[in-house]
Amino acid sequence: MKPLIDLLALFIGVLLAFIVQNFLPPMTDLHGAHVLLVPMVFCYAAMVLPFPAMLAAAFFTGFLSDLFYLHVVAGKVEIPMGYSIIFFVILGCFANGFRLAMKSRNSWPFILLSTVGTSSFLLVQFLLITFIRGGIIVTPAVGWRILAPGLIAGLIAPLFYWTVSHMDRLLPDGSRKLRSVKR
Repeated sequence: MKPLIDLLALFIGVLLAFIVQNFLPPMTDLHGAHVLLVPMVFCYAAMVLPFPAMLAAAFFTGFLSDLFYLHVVAGKVEIPMGYSIIFFVILGCFANGFRLAMKSRNSWPFILLSTVGTSSFLLVQFLLITFIRGGIIVTPAVGWRILAPGLIAGLIAPLFYWTVSHMDRLLPDGSRKLRSVKR
């Protein structure tokens, strides 16, 4: 029952992350980089959910990302459907290996994977678009738009971890302390 509650909370969290990040303005000081919350939310879920639930979360998050970032220029789809699902499955498989660290309340793997996962997500998008267009244009603005959201995710991740770990105690049978005590 607990993995289903966690999975439902992830679905709600991903939807809220899409809504919130959509209304956050680009940061002009960082060459128009945007704050991305979805890879960080998924990374947390991948580290706390069992493997089958993580795969369902990867499919859900990837499918919504594909719909959200569907990019059509001159009748051509530049970011094809399905790539985000594959990306989140790979990231989730890697992050799921750190479940024991999350159970022991070690947040450093989550912070590092949120940073790397967010920047990797943007790098894959950039590479797909440049592959379809046929030319790579590398400017400082491109670097900032790929690296800055990852660094921002790394700064937001401790606050997110702290908030979610305290909210977990409000859910039925959600407290990690209570689960270790025999009832």
